Amino acid sequence: MRWKSALSYYMPATLVIVALLVLWQLAVDLLHVKEYILPSPWSALKALDRPTYRWPANFLTTLYAVLGAFVLSAILGIALAILIVWHRLLLRTIMPVLVLFNTLPKIALAPLFILWLGYGIWPNIVIGTTIAFFPMVVNTAIGLASAEPEILDLVRSLRATRWQVFAKIRFPNALPYIFAGLKLNATMSVTGAIVGEFVASELGLGALIISAGVTLETQSIFASLMLISLLGLALYGLVVLAEQFVAPWAQREDAQT
Repeated sequence: MRWKSALSYYMPATLVIVALLVLWQLAVDLLHVKEYILPSPWSALKALDRPTYRWPANFLTTLYAVLGAFVLSAILGIALAILIVWHRLLLRTIMPVLVLFNTLPKIALAPLFILWLGYGIWPNIVIGTTIAFFPMVVNTAIGLASAEPEILDLVRSLRATRWQVFAKIRFPNALPYIFAGLKLNATMSVTGAIVGEFVASELGLGALIISAGVTLETQSIFASLMLISLLGLALYGLVVLAEQFVAPWAQREDAQT
């Protein structure tokens, strides 16, 4: 995707976000909404200048937790999906267990992770991984299993090995599905890391939201939410950028549909 086409692709969403921020600012100013109820975007941005909240340290803590959850869930999800497709027996044995685990409220598991791993960044990474892991497995498994039977029969008739079928047919065919899973992973890793920080951390934007809520520092809460949104958007954008280089045909198919 060239820069001009990329600009035209992202411009509508950018304009919508800017318009919403302007409307938000105008609504707060014209309706004289109290700051502790709903601060304006400008007030929220000014809250980032308060050194008492240690913004750099809190942001970096959340960033490390998000990246850790993103990478770990991607590696584990893709690896398990390959095993499931490679050995069909695992599809009938492991997948029901994964579905059962996915139904559990992950925040209820947080005390266990704290007990096993202690306080710090690792419980947040693990909670984020458990939230983002399942969509990664499902998307990758569907992609690996969706290769056209005619093509598989053709390459097998040419005596291609099982590994060659996987490397040349199944995995390239699964790339659009993998990147779809990574896009979900990008947003869900942020959600998981913040959930972990709500209960298992003294640092991070999630922990900052809790402490700011106790003192009714609404501006700091919205400033944290803005940073969290930007973090998720940046990670999502990196996945889209990687997809443009690795699987550009997937984006062309999306544009046509």
